[in-house]
Amino acid sequence: MRQHEPTTPARIVIAGGGFAGVTAAHQLRHAARAGHVEVALVSRENAFVFYPLMPEVIAGGLRVETILTSIRHVLPHARLYVGELTGVHLERQTVTIQHGLYQHHQRPLELPYDHLVLALGGVPATYGIPGLDDYAFDVQRLSNAFALRNHLIDLLEQADIEPDPAEQRRLLTVVVIGGGPTGVEVAAEIRSLFTHALPYYRAIQPDTARIVLVEALPRLLTGFPDAVAHRAARELRQRGIEVLLGRKVIQVEPAAVVLDDGTRLESRTIVSAIGVEPNPIVRSFGLPLDQRGRIVVDEYLRVTGHPNVWAIGDNAAVIDPATGRPYAPTAQHAVRQAKLLARNLVASLRSEPLQPMRYRTRGMMVTLGDHDAIAWLGRVTLTGFLAWWLWRTYALLQIPRWDRRIRLAMEWTLDLLFPPELVQLKVGQPTPATRRLVEAALRRLREGPWPAETAPTVSTTASSARRS
Repeated sequence: MRQHEPTTPARIVIAGGGFAGVTAAHQLRHAARAGHVEVALVSRENAFVFYPLMPEVIAGGLRVETILTSIRHVLPHARLYVGELTGVHLERQTVTIQHGLYQHHQRPLELPYDHLVLALGGVPATYGIPGLDDYAFDVQRLSNAFALRNHLIDLLEQADIEPDPAEQRRLLTVVVIGGGPTGVEVAAEIRSLFTHALPYYRAIQPDTARIVLVEALPRLLTGFPDAVAHRAARELRQRGIEVLLGRKVIQVEPAAVVLDDGTRLESRTIVSAIGVEPNPIVRSFGLPLDQRGRIVVDEYLRVTGHPNVWAIGDNAAVIDPATGRPYAPTAQHAVRQAKLLARNLVASLRSEPLQPMRYRTRGMMVTLGDHDAIAWLGRVTLTGFLAWWLWRTYALLQIPRWDRRIRLAMEWTLDLLFPPELVQLKVGQPTPATRRLVEAALRRLREGPWPAETAPTVSTTASSARRS
């Protein structure tokens, strides 16, 4: 050790259990084992979720457990606090955590820090669209993705015994809002689920299912080259997916989506995949923010004006020097920022020079279902089975721990050999379905046989049901 290196371990608190937070904590393992730092990770869940494979969970190609890895297995050197970060106190250098499954019954916990890393990630964006947050499944949450799979299987069961063909079509119409990588992959995987499942539902005609992908911009996959985006749109249409470009969603209703040109898409399944926005809690920390609510950091990932506070991932405005704009909120960029942050944090403890963020996007890949994908690798673009194999190989290597990689490879192999899994696990109603059920109950009470003055009162509101 250098003489100027601290003899007592620095207390590092990392807020966030996603790609950015877990990677940063993992990169600090050598310093922690050497006794130079103490790492504490605050996460809402005790498992790391590999979100790039979420669409395959929706389609039933993977079990939910396959994309989950225990944080304690990945970070044995770190202290894990499962709870919600509720406050940052810059003067006292502490953070407040509400912990426990039933958080309102627990006293807040206060953790001191020498260095704080904010990697809270984002929350599903709504862009002010009325009804989107109430009636659509957002796929940025694992619970909603699992609920969406159950919901789709339930619709297949309903449609199979529905005698009215028009109602069958309404049941099996899915509207996906957002033409980015997530929206494209979700639409493709839902189409794949219906394609492979319908032979087992004899009362449903193959052309009954309808998948509609709506994008407000004139093209899909912003960030990909135009040729790649056009190829993706063509492939989706060939698979029977309706791709509506340059059409904005102005309202989401319980069973319909209204577009800016007056088009009304009736659907029992509405999926929101329009991206993420910074976690709103960062506004309460007293840190500098940009116009979109992201924390402003310098080129070394330190928060402006706070040398011992760092920010990375979706809640940080990390500027790409090549474009002058913040890096896109993707796992690729979050991982790269986390690795640099860990290096710079240790360097700051040793009073060594810091390295600036200089990263060029290596490429992007998007799956199109049924062994097809598009891989843009800078100067090279791959399509078809080769791109799909490359994407799966890359994803396999990015999953933490070899035991999870082996499980993933086995599930992919079994998926090739056996029919789709159509079991519906009724562990709870999907969030949008819960709201619809409560509203239907309230409507029946209002229109029921009781006189208005004697009708029973219902204290449960749709909003409270949705929160539950």
